[in-house]
Amino acid sequence: MRPAHFFSSMAGTAERGTAALKAFRGILTELKKSDKSFSTKSPQYEYLKTEVRNHHTTQRVWSKAPNEVESVADMYAQYLSSTRRVLELQKEYGGGERTVEESANLVGLTLPKKHEQI
Repeated sequence: MRPAHFFSSMAGTAERGTAALKAFRGILTELKKSDKSFSTKSPQYEYLKTEVRNHHTTQRVWSKAPNEVESVADMYAQYLSSTRRVLELQKEYGGGERTVEESANLVGLTLPKKHEQI
């Protein structure tokens, strides 16, 4: 019979694996949305896949917190999502700068005529 701490450590490992997979999927989703040429054959995908497979050993050796790698991956996925959304908003709302004269005319005002100097 195995000790209770064995099963609790196995459950913790499974939870971390699920969190890592969720973070990996989030990053992949955002990369697909932001780069239409992104695919499972791209070098970025291969790099991410390798990092996810190796994260457990790396995390155990280098991390101070138990879920540090998953947290960093979640933050990166959120960063990608936010950057994509900002670009979409800038594209949608950012091209309509008006001149002072156009803005004045919009609210029914006219600007004084400029005098030419001789």
